[in-house]
Amino acid sequence: MFAERLPQAGIPINAHTDFHHCVVFNLHEKADRLDAHIRLARTFSSAYSIIHLGLAPLTAREFLRPATANRLVDNLLRAEEICTRHDYRLHIENTFDSIDFHRRLFEQVRRHNLRRIHFCFDMGHAKVWSNDSLAAWMDFMGELDVEGIALHCHLHANDGLMDDHLSIAEAIQSGCDLDDGYFNPHGYPGAYWAIARRFPQAVRIFEVKTHCAIANLDAVLAAKTMVDT
Repeated sequence: MFAERLPQAGIPINAHTDFHHCVVFNLHEKADRLDAHIRLARTFSSAYSIIHLGLAPLTAREFLRPATANRLVDNLLRAEEICTRHDYRLHIENTFDSIDFHRRLFEQVRRHNLRRIHFCFDMGHAKVWSNDSLAAWMDFMGELDVEGIALHCHLHANDGLMDDHLSIAEAIQSGCDLDDGYFNPHGYPGAYWAIARRFPQAVRIFEVKTHCAIANLDAVLAAKTMVDT
């Protein structure tokens, strides 16, 4: 059904690898799974997929940092070769790591001229699993944007305790829709429009529960008038 209907949807189609099994850190063992995923995604006219770095947080041991970097770079080279073969690209999604970690990673992407590797900013992950502010993440995205790295964004609200994927209505009900004092000074959906204004070319996806999706979009669009005034 998807293969029949999605190509006629009239909107860009992206996919997401199965992050329980196929992540950057294990591609030396799962390259065949990534290849199969991309071949399937291409039948839906998907131009790219989102991929996580690891199944869980990577080691915090400083002396193992070089080994971690070597594993990631080695597997990104594998991913580049697979993506080139299928005329495809991958967007690395921030999960458990800081901006500094991702900055070092994309320095390696540049050094190795990996043209198929891009970035996905997950706002909920950044709030829960980093100590960096939204402004700092946007500055980092600006660095990538200038270098020609394509941007994809996952937008949803949470209270900072866990990645709840809250819609606007749920955020209001939970009392976490306003300036939180440490990550998001815009509140929700103000932050979404701040990202849209700075990165109008980025693909922005609202990751909320299916039954909340239409009402969430309506609430975001309705707020644009207030944000613009």
